Amino acid sequence: MAPAFRPWLRQLSWLLWLLVPHARCLMRPETEALMHERGQLAQLQNTEKHEKHDEKHEEEQKPCTSYGPGLHLVQMPQVQRQFLLSVPDDLAPGDGGVPLVLGFHGFSDSPWYSNMMMGLSKKLTRYGWLGILPFGMDANRSNGMGGVEACCPDDCRGECCMQGKHLRKKDDTACGWRDNQKDLDFVRVLLKWAQLNTCADMNKAFAIGFSNGGWFTNFLACQASDLFRAFAPISGDSVQQTCEAKRPVSYISMCGSADDEAFCQPTFLASAAHWSARLKCDGAGLEGAKVFNFSATTSCFTWESCEAKNFVEVCTTLGLGHDPSGHLRPDGSSYIRPGSDLDIVGYALQKFSLLVDGSILFFGHPTREEFAYKESVWPPPTHDDHMYIRNGSLNTV
Repeated sequence: MAPAFRPWLRQLSWLLWLLVPHARCLMRPETEALMHERGQLAQLQNTEKHEKHDEKHEEEQKPCTSYGPGLHLVQMPQVQRQFLLSVPDDLAPGDGGVPLVLGFHGFSDSPWYSNMMMGLSKKLTRYGWLGILPFGMDANRSNGMGGVEACCPDDCRGECCMQGKHLRKKDDTACGWRDNQKDLDFVRVLLKWAQLNTCADMNKAFAIGFSNGGWFTNFLACQASDLFRAFAPISGDSVQQTCEAKRPVSYISMCGSADDEAFCQPTFLASAAHWSARLKCDGAGLEGAKVFNFSATTSCFTWESCEAKNFVEVCTTLGLGHDPSGHLRPDGSSYIRPGSDLDIVGYALQKFSLLVDGSILFFGHPTREEFAYKESVWPPPTHDDHMYIRNGSLNTV
């Protein structure tokens, strides 16, 4: 922008600041510096001060959790189970707390393997959401407190385990979701732990799972719809025609057209159609679904107008075997697929985002102040905030 226009823009941005009400928001350092220069920051802080009913409470706010950013192994001796807790670098805004996603791994997988394959913790960090990745159990239920390597083969320990380099054999020693009722009880304990030990908003809890974890996610959708806002089973179908949703929820599922392990192809469309009826969607049933060709290799059936503003969606990726669409297994066992495949994990989180009332990191940005700052200088300002986002370290394959 030509320098001659800058004073006019500065006056306009100042006028907009006075006339337009604004909410407290995450602010970049350079924006804050500009507002200091104009004396606007003091005005904003003074406004916020008067809007607070309890200043002492504001000053003494507790941290979201005692765990810092990253993945943490959490053990629960009282139930002899364990899980990984994913904490983002920055938390999404939200009056009631932060959205929480529970991710269930496949049979003979581990939370480490599943997380490397699906990139779940990185994606949750980008949203500013919390994540819980529980460990399944072996057939004897003897590995509940097995530590980091609880679900990894004996020849893959330490970094090999955490990087998901090898799967355990599919026998009695493999981890999985084997006992529906006991595992449901564990899920209830996990959610209670999150309520007591984090700032998770329990009205914005979601479930996603792959393979055996997808099958268990379907079970939860049928039996525990009171616990979760939406469900995303991937490559793991379980037709539950007799169950009824305890409250309106949303549902999105996925199956590859050539799945050679879970063999979800015969039933996954019918499962979604049943959910469209349970949730009183307009055009319930496959005949009433809208068909969306997402790309050359992925298509979806959608029901967008369901009870209480919910949705049902089911997608398939042409020629995909037993892998999460858009992702590769960390042990190198996946065949390379076309880049047109839908990233089903990212897509599921995008659908979940419709249900969180704007509780998303950087929701509402750029702000008016940030736009004003951008227009006030030439060349446009550069930024070095939140480098864990800018440097691409959260990208997933």
